[in-house]
Amino acid sequence: MGYKLEYTCNAVLMVIAIVSSLYMLSCTDDKINTIIQDENNYNTDKPLSLAPIPGNNGLLLASNITENSVKMQWTFANDDSPSEILQYQVIVSQTCTLFSLQEILQSGLLEEDNWSNQPINQSTITNLSIGKLYHANVCVRDPDKNIAVYTPTSFTTKGRMYLFSAGTYTGDMILQKASRVVVIVSARDALNALCKSVLQSAYPDLPQDNVIAFISIDNEDSIATIPINFAGIPLDWPVYSPSGIIIAYNWNDLVDSSINKKLQDAGVCDSFWWSGSLVDGTCDTLNTCNGWADGTSSCQGRSGAHNTAEQWLSSDYERNCNNQHHLLGLCW
Repeated sequence: MGYKLEYTCNAVLMVIAIVSSLYMLSCTDDKINTIIQDENNYNTDKPLSLAPIPGNNGLLLASNITENSVKMQWTFANDDSPSEILQYQVIVSQTCTLFSLQEILQSGLLEEDNWSNQPINQSTITNLSIGKLYHANVCVRDPDKNIAVYTPTSFTTKGRMYLFSAGTYTGDMILQKASRVVVIVSARDALNALCKSVLQSAYPDLPQDNVIAFISIDNEDSIATIPINFAGIPLDWPVYSPSGIIIAYNWNDLVDSSINKKLQDAGVCDSFWWSGSLVDGTCDTLNTCNGWADGTSSCQGRSGAHNTAEQWLSSDYERNCNNQHHLLGLCW
């Protein structure tokens, strides 16, 4: 009986020990679970703040473009923060596309002092260069310094076109040595090449990217059709003389019945110039010195006037093609 009782007691003690261990293990697990849950609660209860959302899908509008300024407009951004405490900053660059926040931050163009003190949806940017391509974007920031960017846009500031003399020639200008610096396939190519050669040598400070002869050759290639044949010509740019005197405020002002300044007073040329044009800029087909290939007195060419601002594209009478007159070029 004594052995049986001892065995029973030992069994009871063992059961108690196992139950106690399980209880302690359960308590330990509960503590671990509590720590994990607390950590999860910390992460989920404090989500990262979201950046503002640019309004109207981030669309930017560039308007009122001048030689050195542009007006930028956009729609206010949406955010959890009150709209009146959002800040904006306009970024412009000639080299960076400003497509992403990362690119903007790496460019160093975003400056702390340039954030607006209040919400704005337009800004005029000044001190830009004449006739240059710019990329622009707008950044918006909330009080937590979360930044979002709008969709970038590009614009070109107004430049200047220049009317200049490429020298004096008889009517066979397409046969001039200077006009054969490139492979010639047409009278237009020859005259453009002649103007470009003189532009590079005599007017190095004028724009060199684009140059055309300001002259009519035939019905399809006249002063009046220059905007059609040269689609890239900036019709809204003003036209100046090489000395910086304004001749016309835009293309239409240049080819209408009058200009702002006589060519001789603007310093463009001091005598008549080969025009080949009627007063409206269309070609005077009977007076182009045989497509500007004849320099004899048996052919005639129409000249333009240097000494009047009225109907300056065509003088009153034809001139023999063995006379020397200016060839005008237009560059931008």
